Amino acid sequence: MKTKILLPLICMAISIFTASCSSDDIESPEAKEQMLTLTVSAGTEDEAPASRAVLTESEGSKSPWKWETNDQLMLVITNAGQKTVHTLTLKSTKPGGLSGEFEGQVPASLITENSTYRFFYIGKTTDGSTDRTISASDLSAGKFNIDLTQQTGNLADLKRNCVLMGTGKVVATTGGKAITNGSITLKNLFAVAHIAITANDNTPITKVGLRGKGVYASANVDLSTGAVTGVSEIGTEVDPETNIFFPAGKTDFYVTFVPGSVAPSFDGYYAGSYTSVVNARPETRNYDASKSFVYYGNAKAKFSVSDNQQVAITNGNMQYVMPIATYTYTMNAKTLDANKLIRWKQLVPLKVKGTRTVHPGYYRLAPEQWETAMPKNTRTGGTYTYNTVTVGGKEYVSPEVYRYFDLPSWGTINNPTLIKNTFTASNATVVKDADFGNKLTVGGAVTRTMTFDEWRYLMPNTENISLPDNNRVWSWKKGIITHKRAKWARCFIDENGNGKRDTNPAELRGYLIFPDDMTMDKATAVFTITNPEIGKWSVANNNPTTFEKIKKSGAVFIPLSAYRAPGLAKLVQWGDHGNYATSQYSGNKMLHLKITDNNTGSFLMVDATSEPDQGCMNRLVQNY
Repeated sequence: MKTKILLPLICMAISIFTASCSSDDIESPEAKEQMLTLTVSAGTEDEAPASRAVLTESEGSKSPWKWETNDQLMLVITNAGQKTVHTLTLKSTKPGGLSGEFEGQVPASLITENSTYRFFYIGKTTDGSTDRTISASDLSAGKFNIDLTQQTGNLADLKRNCVLMGTGKVVATTGGKAITNGSITLKNLFAVAHIAITANDNTPITKVGLRGKGVYASANVDLSTGAVTGVSEIGTEVDPETNIFFPAGKTDFYVTFVPGSVAPSFDGYYAGSYTSVVNARPETRNYDASKSFVYYGNAKAKFSVSDNQQVAITNGNMQYVMPIATYTYTMNAKTLDANKLIRWKQLVPLKVKGTRTVHPGYYRLAPEQWETAMPKNTRTGGTYTYNTVTVGGKEYVSPEVYRYFDLPSWGTINNPTLIKNTFTASNATVVKDADFGNKLTVGGAVTRTMTFDEWRYLMPNTENISLPDNNRVWSWKKGIITHKRAKWARCFIDENGNGKRDTNPAELRGYLIFPDDMTMDKATAVFTITNPEIGKWSVANNNPTTFEKIKKSGAVFIPLSAYRAPGLAKLVQWGDHGNYATSQYSGNKMLHLKITDNNTGSFLMVDATSEPDQGCMNRLVQNY
């Protein structure tokens, strides 16, 4: 035990300053900052073994908390509301490596005798190559973030997604040095579980996914208190794009949780997770109206689609979420405390058995009006061929490669990823029953697909003088001349803010459709230029807007997406024109809508013979 001489730090600082400075080396008018050499003993255990962090794998190299060369402690000091961080570097370790001595320089002016300070070990970077640091922006925010999505499940890698913290008082010794009043006992700010999963019928599991209530993609650690707050909850749905996954083949793993109420689900994937359910019947889902429609002001925006019918338009294109089968085990909700470990016993995981569970496919609305499920690398008007699987002699878009799909053919409501469509529009009832809106209800009521005639009424395509006087037209007089504008415009989303549509990567083009009640001044404000082109003569490349302006405006944005030729797993014309399904038919073929980026040709094309049964986007509505 080191002998500690308790001296007021300010006196110590004065004595050091007067002893080491002369009239020749005083830096006037400001004296150089006096530094203290702070030595700290820290670890996850002290003389009382029970006080060590609950992860007790202390047998040599197995301990995740064993100090390693270049490990660092971070001392966080708050002074007059301002936070500073000071790095203490590992100098030596005790036998076993669970306790170490750290040393670093700290300004004497920031230390107050016998005040309590927080020491953090903030772990390794995500790839494990080095220790994390606390940045200036972290200090300003008063917190730092830990990524929990890249967990390896290895005991030794817990240092990548856990944070240790301890508190202690600082006291001075002689010679410009300081130590803590005793060793700092560090405790994990997160909770950890040791799990091993198998299938209840012994089917080999190829990978394990994690989701559930209280499971987060990342967490913020408060620098003042050490409190941990979850950020971006993973959610309860099986989702290969957003769930946390452990490395392929790993079924025995350690997982880090944010303290609090947690109800995790572990999904064991197997060889047939996708193909065995590719043609499973989608289920009907209901969604909250307040989150599903475009709102203008405090009410659902109204759009006239005929002289006597108004509709609310959904806040995003329809997407199909593909079915998956997994061996799933869901734990009951449990409150997990920081520095706790859930397992069966020391070095033995909690063993769980997953039961085969089919997670049905379902329809949803894209999270934003401009989002599409098409591969993000296809943004230049080129072509893209989907990966497919063949089941029962039929070809489907691969659910293993893609989670979402938004280019189905009409009539494939119960198997929307089917490539070759065999639907025949034999009568109105058959067509109505095949409407995708039957499977996507909002506020307990069905949605539907507009007819071609409704699209044409919504966006009149005539010269200004010929426009009718109705809710879809702005009309005003200037002198003796009557001016009219249709309530829509072509545009592009100016992502980099330079006012010009760039093509590498391509900035998305589309149509803005303005609500019946919106004034032309408010419609003009949706753009980033003062004199946008409105109506038939607008050109997308001339009308820049932004994601934020669209979101706040109350206007509907219809992206120029792509289309999928009938019987083929290939999309074409991404961003050059948009093909949208309609619920109208001619003969035994469904009509579809084609919208283009400029004012040449017929931009609202009704098409029953060219490319019949093609895969189209779908924007759903609900009648008022």
